[in-house]
Amino acid sequence: MIALELKQALRRGEGKLGTFVKLSSASAIEALGAAGLDFAILDTEHAPCDQLMLEHLIRAADCVGLPTIVRVSRASEEHILKALDLGASGVQLPGLESADQVREALRFTKYAPMGCRGLSFSQRSAGYGALDKHEYMARSNAGLINVVHIENKAMAEQVEELCGIDEIDVLFVGPMDISQSLGHPGEPGHPEVAQVVQRVLAVCRERGKAAGIFVGTPEAAQRYLSQGVSYVALSSDLGFMTWGCQQMRRLSAVDQQR
Repeated sequence: MIALELKQALRRGEGKLGTFVKLSSASAIEALGAAGLDFAILDTEHAPCDQLMLEHLIRAADCVGLPTIVRVSRASEEHILKALDLGASGVQLPGLESADQVREALRFTKYAPMGCRGLSFSQRSAGYGALDKHEYMARSNAGLINVVHIENKAMAEQVEELCGIDEIDVLFVGPMDISQSLGHPGEPGHPEVAQVVQRVLAVCRERGKAAGIFVGTPEAAQRYLSQGVSYVALSSDLGFMTWGCQQMRRLSAVDQQR
């Protein structure tokens, strides 16, 4: 589903709230859409999701008007192509270490003359061949959302150059991976990690590039939204379920009864 309005809002710096999807459940996707989230990140990097299940998840999201960004397992042509052909609203590209690698990966998200995305009209994103070919290609090039991870020291050091790449719609900061890259694995709150994160966000603000970040709590989400971060991924569907169960258990005072 092309989500041009979401793309334009992100580029204007408007705050949008989404979550990662770890559960391979179409019902969970529908529930997230019904709850009013602005987008869902379908995680094929750190969650079990094959191509057939990904198609079901995207179709369920389309039914409730929920834009889907697929975090591909690798920023390669075959993974990007599959996600977009299935009808995703965009892709989220992890694991890259240079601006040149980013430029190469982004070529696979655009049809010629803007890129070199494999051309077929028989897949889901093109209405299985029922859409006007030229209109479809133009809408895809204009409307798909490209989110690029900054999750290591090398990418953080190139943030100024990355901000100059127009095909990037959002630069997404991954504090946990940055913590590992800086030698403080599992410590996203470490002062050195926090300093790098804040510098990346500051450069994005100065250069007018939309920034995104993963957070684990509503308080953190509000804090970053107030700083002008426009693409905030709050926890995950699995995280919501775990947190909800823990809260219900605490409120029911089961432990105190033992």
